[in-house]
Amino acid sequence: MSSRKRSRSSRRKASQGRLRGVAGLLLALIVLIGVGGSLATVGAVDYYAGDLPSLDSLNEAGLPQASRIYDRNGTLIDVLYHENRTVVPLAKISPLLRQATMATEDRTFYSNRGVDWRRLAIAGLYDVSHRSSAQGGSTITQQVIKNTLLKDEAQSKDVGRKIRELLLAEELERRYSKDQILELYLNTINYGHGALGAEAAANYYFGVHAADLNLAQASFLAGLPQWPTRYDPFGIADQQAAARERWKDVLDSMLATGDVKPSDSDAVLAGDLFKQMAAHHAAVTGGRDPRTAHFVDYVLTYLEQRYSDAQIYEGGLSITTSLDLPVQYLADAMVKNGVKTYASKGANTGALLAMNPHDGEILAMVGSADYNNVEIRGQVNLTGSDPSGYRPVGSSFKAYTYGAALEAGLVNPATKLDDQNPVIDGHRYSDWDGRTEGMIPLRQALAESRNLPALWTYRAETGAPVVKFMRKLGITTPIENPSTLPTTLGTNSMSMIEHVAAYSAFDNGGFKVSAHPVLKITDSKGAVLEAFDGQPSHDRALSPQVAYLQNDLLRGPAKLLGYAGKPVASKSGTTESWTGSYWIGYTPDIAVAAYMAHINQGDQCSSGFANLANGFQASGWLCPTNVLWGEHVGQTVWKPFLDGYYVNRAWPATWTKPAGIATDSVCKDDGSLAPASTPADQKYSEVFIQGLGEPLPGKCAAAAAAAPPAPAASASPAAKPSPH
Repeated sequence: MSSRKRSRSSRRKASQGRLRGVAGLLLALIVLIGVGGSLATVGAVDYYAGDLPSLDSLNEAGLPQASRIYDRNGTLIDVLYHENRTVVPLAKISPLLRQATMATEDRTFYSNRGVDWRRLAIAGLYDVSHRSSAQGGSTITQQVIKNTLLKDEAQSKDVGRKIRELLLAEELERRYSKDQILELYLNTINYGHGALGAEAAANYYFGVHAADLNLAQASFLAGLPQWPTRYDPFGIADQQAAARERWKDVLDSMLATGDVKPSDSDAVLAGDLFKQMAAHHAAVTGGRDPRTAHFVDYVLTYLEQRYSDAQIYEGGLSITTSLDLPVQYLADAMVKNGVKTYASKGANTGALLAMNPHDGEILAMVGSADYNNVEIRGQVNLTGSDPSGYRPVGSSFKAYTYGAALEAGLVNPATKLDDQNPVIDGHRYSDWDGRTEGMIPLRQALAESRNLPALWTYRAETGAPVVKFMRKLGITTPIENPSTLPTTLGTNSMSMIEHVAAYSAFDNGGFKVSAHPVLKITDSKGAVLEAFDGQPSHDRALSPQVAYLQNDLLRGPAKLLGYAGKPVASKSGTTESWTGSYWIGYTPDIAVAAYMAHINQGDQCSSGFANLANGFQASGWLCPTNVLWGEHVGQTVWKPFLDGYYVNRAWPATWTKPAGIATDSVCKDDGSLAPASTPADQKYSEVFIQGLGEPLPGKCAAAAAAAPPAPAASASPAAKPSPH
């Protein structure tokens, strides 16, 4: 291509001369395309023409540098790059891919002069009327310019960037043939997963050379450059569906241009291309460690929200994350162990998230039992980094119900709650063991995860204050029908990340934290682009007194795992018909949630226990297990992880009691303050917030009341209980 190049000065003069002939059209176009302004004079256009990068850099650009992701200790986790490229001449790229590309991206490629003015004007009108991005106004020539010479400005809406793109496209058309431009495009365009160019893409997705692509393969690849991450055939179900729809759009475009016959298109769509890609992908995948893959995906989302594609994959960034690899590997092993232990109950996947409760740094993130296992939808991150991984949290929601009631002064730990009347507003509710225990104190109700007390408390609160309480803790997940009583039983799907962050506010004394995966990012020269200070949050969400009471109350369930005497607070959660089981909790220096379930591809539940579905249609996403409780998760995943975490770490001191917390004796029979003369067998010690929901003075029963039963591990419950 170098034989066709001119000197830069002569190119500028010629370009400026031609500009004056199209200035009026360009000025009108600028208004239409909505790029942020207009030009007052042709001289202003000339200004941009005098500041263009050299087309020579299309051949002489420096090599892109890979970016690297490290754990908090400097251990390499993954490498991000755009160097997965093999340049091939146009003759070695399947004519089918060329046809599919032009039909999809630029049908007038061989007849336009680098800018399709009519198409661009239509796209501009769409921008103005819809106030959104242009819908396919760029030609292949413009895309070459945008993805090479102007790649650092690709996301810019600046008028100057758009003018430079148009001028450079015109100049590129003068200096190179159409075949050369198409060759440039097909060797530089991003097809996703780091496959840059047709040869790399053909090899990555199908294991073939670009010259050997068939119609199905070529038409699929041609649709990817528009939005590679959205049309990911190896992604979650929504991405795969979008990829299929885009593939069909490409074939429809080829039908419109006469490049394929309807019968050929129908045959292609009826084929098994996606299965072929999945098989090839499974055979060659191995570069990314599946134990850290969900976290890498999470970090990529973080980066994509802040940096351009070029910066991420070519900028030589050094990304130090919050992940602690030994802790991550421990978490992954414990999830796999739990799934293996309860495979007979139908468990086939799980998740675990560990976080620093003071600043939100993510220490471990296991999104599924096997990232590469499509049968369990392994690439869906069950820690809830996006809504596709949200799951119901079961009775672990009750901490919010009681927390809001404590904050409002409606209850205190000794308040007697109703565990004897199962009919509420005309609806009959049952508990996990099918029993009722009468009027019991809040502390006991939470420790035993009784449903009726939580339902009656939620009814008294009317729901809205509970949601408000959750929002203060940072939970943004929509709560459907918050006024309905079963909400307190954790029927809503939520983000595990937000759930752990919210519990962290109980742990850290009442401060809201947000999950954070990155500690520092530097560029290729070592300049710091961003750094997380790692300081504890100062965004107060709860009073220290409410946070302390929550800690103290949640220590009850932790005793079920043998943590009496240690600073451990936690709560179980089991959803209706055992479609998922939770254990969430914390110590003063780590907050952890663990989860197990059965999830499979397709619409039919394959656990073998679909008959246990109570009031809903079992599916691959909502699939009953054989009575898998939250305690099972606690015993086989959560506790082994926590114990392993502290093998080489000293256990922290317990939480400091803040001012404003009182300790006093209360009557066993009604939870009122016990007179000093009350016999020991008629009272017990309890903690309260001074001046907020304190128990009133009482007399205690004349005869010693039976002590409330101590919280105990779950017995074998009745069939089809409410969530526990």
